[in-house]
Amino acid sequence: MENLKSTFPIFTTNPFFFKTKAIKPSKFSIKPPPPDFDFRTEIMDDSRAKIAQTHPQLLDLANNGSLVLIEKSQYGPVPAWRTEFVEPEAIWLVGTTHISEESAVEVERVVQTVKPDNVVVELCRSRQV
Repeated sequence: MENLKSTFPIFTTNPFFFKTKAIKPSKFSIKPPPPDFDFRTEIMDDSRAKIAQTHPQLLDLANNGSLVLIEKSQYGPVPAWRTEFVEPEAIWLVGTTHISEESAVEVERVVQTVKPDNVVVELCRSRQV
């Protein structure tokens, strides 16, 4: 068997391989939210207030946690580089229980009241009737 010589430097003989640079500590920190911060309560309170203002007939769904309104203005402007689609001004989330008659009625109420441009339905293959 013939010995092959390579022009590619072998790492164990490369003098630059073993040199390491010192890592400088970061000069920034990300502060965690205060221990008493409850984002769910804040989102639900804002949502409930906006629903009471715009569609008070759906307030019962907001009060029981089935309906949440998320407005785009809460999260700032859309980045200029995002041009492939236009985000909705508001997203109405309706929590449902699969194959529940009551959930179907709640969704129908929201759709008839809000009259959205689009409706998105999450479907599970594992939950067939």
